[in-house]
Amino acid sequence: MTRKTAIPFLAVVCLCSVLLAQEPVSVTGVAVDKLLENVRVTVVCTGNPNVSSFVTDDPPALVVDIMGAESKLKQNRVESSYYPVTNVTVEPSEAASGLRLRVGLREPVQHKVTVENGLVVIDLDIHPLAPVPAPPLADKFYGKRLTLYVKDADLTDLLRMISSQFNLNILATQDVKSVVTVRLNDVPLRMGLQALLKAGLCNMVEDREGIIVVKPEKKEMYGETQSRVFELNYAEGKDVAKVLPKMLSNVGNVEVAYRRVANAGGSDRTNMIVVNDIPEALDRVAQFLAEFDRPLPQVMIEAKFVETTMNARDVYGIEWKLGIAVKGGAPNIGKDDVFPLIVPNGFGLDNVVIGKLDYTGLSAALDFLQTRGNSRVLANPSTLTLDNHTATISMGTDVPIREISTDPKTGLVLATWRTRSVPIKLEVTPHVTSDGRVNMEVKPSVEAITGWSGSSDDQRPIIARRSAETNIVVGDGEVAVIGGLTRDEETRTIGKIPLLGDIPILGHLFRKTTVHHNKNDLMIFIIPHIVPAEG
Repeated sequence: MTRKTAIPFLAVVCLCSVLLAQEPVSVTGVAVDKLLENVRVTVVCTGNPNVSSFVTDDPPALVVDIMGAESKLKQNRVESSYYPVTNVTVEPSEAASGLRLRVGLREPVQHKVTVENGLVVIDLDIHPLAPVPAPPLADKFYGKRLTLYVKDADLTDLLRMISSQFNLNILATQDVKSVVTVRLNDVPLRMGLQALLKAGLCNMVEDREGIIVVKPEKKEMYGETQSRVFELNYAEGKDVAKVLPKMLSNVGNVEVAYRRVANAGGSDRTNMIVVNDIPEALDRVAQFLAEFDRPLPQVMIEAKFVETTMNARDVYGIEWKLGIAVKGGAPNIGKDDVFPLIVPNGFGLDNVVIGKLDYTGLSAALDFLQTRGNSRVLANPSTLTLDNHTATISMGTDVPIREISTDPKTGLVLATWRTRSVPIKLEVTPHVTSDGRVNMEVKPSVEAITGWSGSSDDQRPIIARRSAETNIVVGDGEVAVIGGLTRDEETRTIGKIPLLGDIPILGHLFRKTTVHHNKNDLMIFIIPHIVPAEG
């Protein structure tokens, strides 16, 4: 065989194979049967048919289009006495270029269409559906559902069939040339149409008149993108804008809106973002924000500041929960339920004690402290804060300090007074974990006057500051304990004879200065209570 005759021969063979592959499907039988829980309509076909189904309301019917099929039935109408089916008719379908099977119903019912081994099986429930609310006027997809079983079908043929079934205005550009295999069973029409186009590497653009234009995804088109404003109730606009670009298409962008800016909580809070992108991406953004923009849980922080003359060694003897007392090293996190953690002197904290109790253990510990004497509760404040936000509790004493200065022009000595705060400060940053526990970053700080420096007429306080920083995980209502924060205080009391005690130089003979040295340990009990977020 020469080359000139071989090429036409191969072309004829290919054409014949295509014609054989495209041999139309024949419908050879239709039957309606009553089962235990439903009614079944069975359609017998030769080959594997490509089908699509939808529901009509007036009159109620289930319509099944079989693409490229022809009828070999002796009669095209089958009557039925099984509720809810009244009859089954078979007629030519221009939309499917094949046959249309219409199952007449007395009332709309739940149904399921399956295709297997040349059989189209329609199962219909025997209980009527609840009435469907009236659809919005502008939404042609509302309440409509799509069933589609096709193999190696041309996308434009499917679009033509769907537009006829659901009375949609669909235009496909000339470069939409995809062959798809799709299996969709009773899905919302919009979702099913978007999935069908996605399988064919296409998307759709809807204009204001309700016309749907189908085009390849990579082809840009005027009017394809839309802008949508998203109101934020809890999330920060700048934080959301950092995450959204990963969800947008190549033509999408996001902007933070500054309609209202308030300096709340130390941050410039904005309450809206504007996203411009294709409708599919905008829907993804809406779903993400529905999950992300939620109220944060709140944590009520209750603190007890207890001052005692006990030292750190006495603290070790407290009856901790389950009688556990550790004399050194870190606890086995995750296995030791309750512990005191002693931080050795090498860290510069002079045996700071960190542990946790339950509420019963707290009562026992406070009773134990009171029986030793010289222990008192300085304060019992409470504050409410958001998850991952810092709560600050501060208490202390304002100490008056005398400042002496000399006027360079006149030489006069001037004495002024100012106050210096000597606080006990606690910063707690709670985080509610997924298992309902509270992870707290705790920063206690204690200041105390340990002495005085300077001349007798211009004495300045020497202030020592003790601080620690730790993380601890406790349950809701459990008690975190921080102890061993020692305060060495020096208090000076001056007693003098009026007038005579104020005489320069000789006044020292008529006044007396008493110095008191106090050494106290401060224990801080922290009790977090989770306040569930609304919604």
